[in-house]
Amino acid sequence: MRSLAFFSCLAIGATFPQAHAVEDSVLSSLAQDPQWLSMLHYDKVGVVKQVGSQIEDPNFFLSSEGQISAKAELLATYKAFTSKLSVQNPNESAQCRFPGRLAWLQAKLPDRDWVERSCSDFEEWRLQLDAEKIFLVFPAAYLNSPSSMYGHTLFRVKKRGNETPLLDYAVNYAANTDPEDNQLVFSYKGLTGGYPGVLSVMPYYQKVKEYNFLENRDIWEYELSLTPSEVDQFVRHIWEMKGTSMPYYFFSQNCSYQLLTMLDAASPRLNLASQFSIWAIPADTVREMKRQGVLDEANYRPSTLNKIQNMLAQVSPKQIELAKNLVEPETLDLSQLNQLSVVQQAQTLDVAYEYSRYLSARKKSTLSHLSSRSIKLLSLRSKLAAPKVFEAVEPPLIRDDQGHETARVGVAAESRNGRGYGVLDYRPSYHDVLDPKGGYLKGAELSMFGGSLRWSDAKQLQVNHFNFVNIHSMAPRNALMLPKSWHVNASLIRDITLEDELVFRLKGGAGVTQQIGQNSLLAFFWNGSASADNDYHDGYQLETGPQIKWIWNGDVSNLSTSYQYLFDVNRHNAERQEVKVNYSHTIAEGWQWRAGGQYSNTRDDEWGVTQLSVFHYF
Repeated sequence: MRSLAFFSCLAIGATFPQAHAVEDSVLSSLAQDPQWLSMLHYDKVGVVKQVGSQIEDPNFFLSSEGQISAKAELLATYKAFTSKLSVQNPNESAQCRFPGRLAWLQAKLPDRDWVERSCSDFEEWRLQLDAEKIFLVFPAAYLNSPSSMYGHTLFRVKKRGNETPLLDYAVNYAANTDPEDNQLVFSYKGLTGGYPGVLSVMPYYQKVKEYNFLENRDIWEYELSLTPSEVDQFVRHIWEMKGTSMPYYFFSQNCSYQLLTMLDAASPRLNLASQFSIWAIPADTVREMKRQGVLDEANYRPSTLNKIQNMLAQVSPKQIELAKNLVEPETLDLSQLNQLSVVQQAQTLDVAYEYSRYLSARKKSTLSHLSSRSIKLLSLRSKLAAPKVFEAVEPPLIRDDQGHETARVGVAAESRNGRGYGVLDYRPSYHDVLDPKGGYLKGAELSMFGGSLRWSDAKQLQVNHFNFVNIHSMAPRNALMLPKSWHVNASLIRDITLEDELVFRLKGGAGVTQQIGQNSLLAFFWNGSASADNDYHDGYQLETGPQIKWIWNGDVSNLSTSYQYLFDVNRHNAERQEVKVNYSHTIAEGWQWRAGGQYSNTRDDEWGVTQLSVFHYF
């Protein structure tokens, strides 16, 4: 009997290591599941790839090695979800902190003895959202903010049964910036991960007010084709991410990229984030969602600026002047308004109300009565029996995500003062005024870290130019608003006045722009330029002077011309004049050819440059 008992115990004892080995094998396999890695944000993007999770907050992990070991975090999570030890506050248990992980593990291993907890905080929050559908929200580019120059994306969570989108909730990922930082510090920290990126959930109307009204950005909303179970898992993961921060990088680990990782965490069928290895531009992430079949219908919400421009096109100059007089004077005078028809009164009040809100939001005026005046105008408008007096703003024919691809490569033949070169050009992103116009801001240019190489008959390969940053905004004025036009450029460029020497040049300017017809803009700038090279007098050159620029954008062709006069501050007897003409034509989707020329002269000499190029967008 003793022998039998001994061998029985031996046999029973032998099953435990075997069972443990099987469990370890299963969990090891699950630890490499793409959805589990997405829930831990083990995503790799950027020039320098991080090891492990992008999340550095230790509170997000149950294992001390969870930030660098997905398996260690899964083992710790599994242990926490199966532990029957009592907890003082169930809301602080692993089950309540990580409901997304729990639901995923329960689906993967349904036969395990999972321990349930009462999660009142999570259930109350989930009931508050009561998510039925998820929408991707894409505010268009906003050049006046470095973090939004390429656009922005966020989510709208549609509440079940709610048909008023402004009452839904927004899920937004953005940099938690320091309001005391100036634009230079802001840009540096944004490029180097100096700000923490934070996920927030807030009423949707707050984001619409910020993007659509305060920043005058058009908004596109796309319904996501997610199943009810994917919507539920998305909500669970958002709960897990609340209060968790990650380093924010403008070009890689940014708002759009992290939204992709959250969708990957919610659905095993999606593989969005892995499509971006170095940078993630919002429009490109929208295109990838479309490619993987996630996006359904798109709805357009025009900016306040576009609403006002649409109104101004439908009223008379007399009504526009009256609208200004209803807003700007401290005393409200309605005598001229009462002379109009009911429809004209309604139109004028609508324009005046939008104008008063614009002045308040943009801080264009110090008028102390604006707030009360807006309320008064709205009250007067509500008393008129004319519900609809304006035609709606027509959505753009081409959405932001339907425009040309943001990366571009090209080859060119160039002649500089009679000497020929071959040129290879590359621009990682984004747009210039000669690119196909559809889906991009009118009169806007934005590119960074693009450049070109050239070679001559002597088979000498040289840097032709390199752009660190190039931003150009030609915002047209209208009868009520005078937005600022401006540009800035920092680059290495060949200065033909120094026998084609490669120099560093920082230039910029400010001015005004007038729209002429539907397709062209005329801008006047006052520019300044600082160049550095040993061949300059004192090692640098400072220039300033006026510039006039005209651009025309057709359906397949574009034309840009400019004249610039620059006075050399270093040498008071020196001046330079430049004339540029460039033409582009789209020959097929993703393909364009260009022809351009530049003529420069000083009091002592003159130079000419011509170029013929072919570009491909991808």
